[in-house]
Amino acid sequence: MGPEISLPFTDAVILFPCFRGLGRSTTPEIPCDPQLHVVHELEDRDRYVLAGCVDDFWLAVSALLELFPSTAGAVGALGVSFSGGITMLAAPWDSRIRRVHVEVPTFGHQALRLALPTTGSGAGLQAYAGINATAVARTLPYFDAAVAARHFKVPVQCACACFDPAVAPPGQFAIYNALPPDLRQLVVLVAGHHHFAGLADQEAALLGKVNLFFS
Repeated sequence: MGPEISLPFTDAVILFPCFRGLGRSTTPEIPCDPQLHVVHELEDRDRYVLAGCVDDFWLAVSALLELFPSTAGAVGALGVSFSGGITMLAAPWDSRIRRVHVEVPTFGHQALRLALPTTGSGAGLQAYAGINATAVARTLPYFDAAVAARHFKVPVQCACACFDPAVAPPGQFAIYNALPPDLRQLVVLVAGHHHFAGLADQEAALLGKVNLFFS
């Protein structure tokens, strides 16, 4: 089973990394259920699964450049939801990335994420915080996409949803608001992680904006 390719690019090399514990990178040591995956090794910030996923992002860029060296200087990153959050955590520190697009990114404003209703991985964090609040308070501030967003030096396009049951919208907009004003672009979506009558039109319009952004 391969990735669903709906991206509008005709002149690009596209690499789809699998973050550890998920997709084709599943392993018995890391739970693949989103609500369990997001709390794996949370007690130790150096071993926390999101730290490893950030490493996976950087390794993916290295693999891309090794396989296709002609892409150097023109590497962009796209991420949706979980991968959008990882992209926001990883890309500010990688000078090889020249442009970023994220859609309904997670891991934004972790304090809000722990407080707002959600059905996604945030619900797993909320449940875990009831058991080990000390570990959550000690580790999560280092994995806040809204904090990392302040450090971007390249253009970032954020597609944030007004309604999203899985990624609370205030966390998404917190990421956008934290970006340097001269580098950020906002696309407002009606909804994310949710089927509605205008979804196909929203997706088509967004793909057009993504294509324009990377062109």
